[in-house]
Amino acid sequence: RDYEVFLDMTELPKEVMEHKLAGLVDDCQTYLHKDIRKEPIPILPGIHYFMGGIQVDERHRTSMRNLYAAGECCAQYHGANRLGGNSLLGAIYGGQIAAETACQEAAGSPNMPCAEEPLLPDLSPDAQMQMNRILLNALGVVRDTQTLETGVQEIRKLSGTLPLLGRAMLESALARKESRGAHWRADYPQRNDAVYCKTTVAHWNGQHIAISFKSIPERRYDL
Repeated sequence: RDYEVFLDMTELPKEVMEHKLAGLVDDCQTYLHKDIRKEPIPILPGIHYFMGGIQVDERHRTSMRNLYAAGECCAQYHGANRLGGNSLLGAIYGGQIAAETACQEAAGSPNMPCAEEPLLPDLSPDAQMQMNRILLNALGVVRDTQTLETGVQEIRKLSGTLPLLGRAMLESALARKESRGAHWRADYPQRNDAVYCKTTVAHWNGQHIAISFKSIPERRYDL
C-alpha cells in the first residue's frame, strides 16, 4: 500500500520563513500552489546528485578532441554514493586540472578546432515531463528488472539527446545486477564485488548504447 508523506513547517517563526526560507516559500507557491506557512507540503523522492557523468581521464579530457569536463557533469571522483565534499572537489580541483590541461594543449596546437558531434533535437515541454515521469517510476529508490525494462521500452518512444541519456541510465541500472550504494535492486539485493566493483560505462556509437564495466585502478597516475 502507498502512503503520502507530508512535511509540516507551519509552526516555524515568521522571520525564519521570510528570511531563511524565502526561496522555498516562493518555489512551493509557484510550482506546488501551496503556502508552506499555512499548510503541509507533500514529500516525494527526487534526484539530488548525479553520481556519474561524462567519462574523463586524470587530466579531465573527454573522448572528444579539445573537450574537457569538470564538476558534477563528469564521472571522476564519485562512485556508488554521494560523498560529502565531492562537489567542492570536482568543481575546484577538477576545474583547475581541466583548465590547466586545456591551456597546455591549446598552446601546443593553437589552431586545432574541437571535434563536432551532431546533437539530437530538443524535447518539447510535454515530452520532457513524460521522460521525467518514466525515469521517476523506473529509477526510484527501489528498482527491479520489470520496472527498468518497462522504463527502457517507454523511453525508446521519445527522441532527442535527453531521452538518450535517460536510456543510458536505465540500461546501466539494468546491467548492474546487484545492489550498491544508492543503486538498490529488489531482485538482486546483495552486493557483488567479484563482478561489479567497477565503473559502469555507457557508450553511444550512433546506433545503439553499449554497456561495459571498467576496472577501478588501485591508485591514480601522478599528475
